[in-house]
Amino acid sequence: MGALVLRGQAGGQHSLTLPERALYHQIHPVKVFADVGSALIALDLLWRHLLVPGLVMALLPPVLVSATLIREVDLDRYRRSAMGAYVRRFMPPWVQALRLFGAAFALYAAWYHVPAGVVGGLALIAACWANGIVPRRPS
Repeated sequence: MGALVLRGQAGGQHSLTLPERALYHQIHPVKVFADVGSALIALDLLWRHLLVPGLVMALLPPVLVSATLIREVDLDRYRRSAMGAYVRRFMPPWVQALRLFGAAFALYAAWYHVPAGVVGGLALIAACWANGIVPRRPS
C-alpha cells in the first residue's frame, strides 16, 4: 500500500492563491467528513449540556483539517473538477458566512433543546450547498 503524500509540490509551493485554496479545500472529502462528523458529535454533546466538549468538537477538528488542507495539500485537482466549478460560481463569501451561521444556529438550538432550530440550521446549510441547483429567473 502506498504512502499518503500531502505536499503536491516541493517546498509547499502551491499553484493556487490562498483565497483559492480556502475555497477549494471545502470540497475535499476529508474536510467534508470532518465538518459533518464533528457537527453531529457536537450537536449531541451540546444537547446534553456538555459545553466545553461540545465546543471543542465543533471547532477543533474542522479548524485543524482546514489548516492542514490549505497549507499542505495540492488542491488544483479540486479546482479543475465539476464541484470546483460549482463552488467557484455558487459559493461566494456571503454564502459561506450563511453556512457558518446555520451551523452556529443549529448548535445554539441544540443547547436549548429546540429540535426545529437544529433542523432549521442544518436545512440552511443544505440550502447554501444547493444554492446553484435551483434555476434562477433571468434578470
